[in-house]
Amino acid sequence: MKNFLLQTTATLMLTASAGSILAPAALAGNGSGPGASGDDAQFVLPYHGDINPFHGDINPFHGDINPFYGDISPFWGDISPFWGDINPFHGDISAFWGDIDPFHGDINPFHGDIDAFWGDVGPLWGDIDAFWGDIDPFTGDSASLAAQLEGLFGQAETVFGASIEAQTGQSFRNHFLQDLLVRHGIDPSAPDSLEQVTAQQRSAFFLAFYDGLMNFSGTDRFDHWMPAINWSPALSQAAGGGDGVLVGLLDFSFQSDDGMDVRTSHGERDYLDFNHGAAVASLIAAPHDGSGVMGVAPDVTLRTYNPFDETLSTNWADVRSGLLKLARPGPDIINMSLGLPGWTLHQQWGTIFSDKRVARATDDVLLVVAAGNDGVSQTADLDWTGVSTLSNLIIVGSVNPNGEISSFSNRPGTACLTVRGRCRDGNRLMDRFLVAPGELLLVSDGSGGVTRLSGTSFAAPLVTGAAALVLGRWNWLEASDVADVLLFTAEDLGAPGVDEVYGWGMLDIDAAMSPIDMTNLVHLERSRRRGYSEQSIDVISLASGRLSFRSARDNSITVFEPIGDTYRDFEISVADLMFDDSSRDRNMRANAETYLRERTWWLVNGRQFNDTGETSYQLSADGRMQITSVAAAADPRAPVSSSGLPFQTGVNFRDTETGREFRLGAGEGAMALNPQDGFGLFSDHRPETGGVNPVLGFASGGAYAMSTIPLGDRTRMALGVTTSQDERLFVNPISGEEQALVEGVAGYQATAFLASVSHEFNDSLTAHMTYTSLNEATGLLGAQGSSGLGLAGGATTDALTVGAETRLPLAVTLSSSATLARTRSVNFDDSLLSLPDGTVSSAFQLTARRDGLFTSVDAVRFSIIQPLHVESGALEYSSTRIVDRETGELGPDLQRWELGGERPLFAEVLYATPMFDGRADLSLFTRAELAGETSAQDVAGMASGARFRLEF
Repeated sequence: MKNFLLQTTATLMLTASAGSILAPAALAGNGSGPGASGDDAQFVLPYHGDINPFHGDINPFHGDINPFYGDISPFWGDISPFWGDINPFHGDISAFWGDIDPFHGDINPFHGDIDAFWGDVGPLWGDIDAFWGDIDPFTGDSASLAAQLEGLFGQAETVFGASIEAQTGQSFRNHFLQDLLVRHGIDPSAPDSLEQVTAQQRSAFFLAFYDGLMNFSGTDRFDHWMPAINWSPALSQAAGGGDGVLVGLLDFSFQSDDGMDVRTSHGERDYLDFNHGAAVASLIAAPHDGSGVMGVAPDVTLRTYNPFDETLSTNWADVRSGLLKLARPGPDIINMSLGLPGWTLHQQWGTIFSDKRVARATDDVLLVVAAGNDGVSQTADLDWTGVSTLSNLIIVGSVNPNGEISSFSNRPGTACLTVRGRCRDGNRLMDRFLVAPGELLLVSDGSGGVTRLSGTSFAAPLVTGAAALVLGRWNWLEASDVADVLLFTAEDLGAPGVDEVYGWGMLDIDAAMSPIDMTNLVHLERSRRRGYSEQSIDVISLASGRLSFRSARDNSITVFEPIGDTYRDFEISVADLMFDDSSRDRNMRANAETYLRERTWWLVNGRQFNDTGETSYQLSADGRMQITSVAAAADPRAPVSSSGLPFQTGVNFRDTETGREFRLGAGEGAMALNPQDGFGLFSDHRPETGGVNPVLGFASGGAYAMSTIPLGDRTRMALGVTTSQDERLFVNPISGEEQALVEGVAGYQATAFLASVSHEFNDSLTAHMTYTSLNEATGLLGAQGSSGLGLAGGATTDALTVGAETRLPLAVTLSSSATLARTRSVNFDDSLLSLPDGTVSSAFQLTARRDGLFTSVDAVRFSIIQPLHVESGALEYSSTRIVDRETGELGPDLQRWELGGERPLFAEVLYATPMFDGRADLSLFTRAELAGETSAQDVAGMASGARFRLEF
């Protein structure tokens, strides 16, 4: 499927360290330059002098910090002037200068949740470091600095001393501190010597101090690369940790697996006392076990091959053998930190990848290659003729903790992998390139401990781990698909788009586990002729209305992202679809403010506990017909359109002889059609806040009409219709501009028909019975959806409401209302949802009012409220999902989303009294949530308040 690369000869060496030292000039000195032939060209030359390029530069905390002084072969001056810059304690690579200092800024490990101790020590540490840099040997500052250091050590001993002694049997100072001070040349007992300690030594000491103490913390280790690439242990766990993914490592062998799942090791078996392989492996697969390094994908299986011998060198023949050996059991990914100095990608890789056996073996293997540590930008094109594809190759560069390209990291430059001399689209080296953190990463030292290393070799395993998470979640993806996911989701750095320095940009694991483009998601529908057809998704949302789910977190939908010739699937819980959290928070705040306003303003209408404050004007009184116009305040939660009125209005026709009435109006039809006087608050009739025939409330707010007919002296019948039309738009009150409240959700339309009978048994008792038929054109009990979750199509709800008003002793009036509703089964238009069995819902409200509680003119109102609650019923979701996660096979997805949830219940107390002969008034309120979820979006828990008004 995907063959690789071409031919040429050269020598090869590990590019892991920032101090890689071979270059073409060295090879040329042996008659074996990049274009040479012969046996010498197949081997890496032995190192010169006593410099080990994989210690020192790479690991600044062991051995000679600066390896470029002393007995150094003179050829170094001819190789590259860059070598002077790659010393971790000199130049741009240093993590201890300016903003890159790991003890300042976002990568400071001493703040946050790791350990409260570091929250105290961090600022002190920064003060010590700054003070240390400014000490004056003639002022006695050295003694002050020594005292500060001793204070720091004392704090550390208080926190970590017991743990160190329990684990080692020795004290903090004898086991830990004394050796650390000696290694870094710091002697607080000789204060004058402190002024000789360089900034580099100070920074190295502080970081070693931190790393050493954290070894005794009993926790997995946080490191600066984690937030940089948007990775967390929780993300890894949610993605499956790379379980089932086989990763091949073409790298040095290591002695201890440190809890990793290492299947087999081949190649050179002898441990070379060099921890490069262990370091790379730990970044990929170190377990999350409470200590040490955390790997990106801790559940992967590793298979290793060591092509290096005791000279720490290898040749292309051994690289080829290693690839074939690793590829034999069918790995998913192979990680390689191999290359030739001076090249980001050398032509010899083409020879390796175009080998027929290698091409077949790695056809669907993702190949992750470190870019190298020479600081070069490649300009030379590579001849890729005969190599079938590049799509399963990723080259990885390094960035520093500031997200800037590491000074040592090779870059893609303008190079292209040409085919017959032409540079095809997607064949530029930068098109296969991304970057990841590669400076001073915490890694395994191969002996049960940790150390810090730098180099592109340690950026590459972060990409390999990310690829393992992607494959572990979507096992059927081809290597080219995985590469596309990682490249396309990288965070753009440098020049906009793919560039010559960063390629696609910074690895972003969270983005890789998410859709590449939210606008490219689809539903898959079964088609008899074409298998499955794609149905595009604009916006996925579900406005819950009065629908609540018993297990909203367990109910989910599946959407698909086309990639290559297949798909990635994503499950979205129903709970997450019910608007985003920010919208819900805004609505709750707005609704809470509306509630507070209502509860402190109804006293304007006296102590009637009435929101409307209706005003009437008689238009005509000709004979037996009276015509009266009415106006009242609008519900502050009612939707506002550019053409709507900001108040309620209507006309009432009354036959004084027969007692018949007919009313036309626009506004709160639920209140106008309700026969009970005891429920005069807007909140009593809203489906989300009240329990008074809330089914009628869904169709309230638009035009309404009502006719009342006397059936006797004490009996009346009413017939009515009311409508609601919410365009789901926000109208800017200043500009008049309209904006969709919920993208993709159509306007809400509902109509309700009502027939009621009221009978007055005596002066103290009146009973009411109401039948309501609600038709929702675009919703279900106020809920709406979009993009496959639409609820349009005509949901019909029949409701029976019974109520009574009773006058009791002590000036108490009791108003009650109870509703039982059934929504008929419905198949929604163009939707993946259906309501096969209908729903049963209930609501009730009991309100008691007492006049003259403390004085003759005050009043109190107490209510127990259950807003509309679905008792039984379920939505059925019918779509497509992945039924075999190994192969990606599609199959039907049938789910039953049970409706219901916890029953909501509220209690409310209102009190009002005029004062000072009517020149002042006082109102008090309390509302408490007794049970249920906060779906009412009004008051979660309890709210209380008061209002005092005084006229001057």
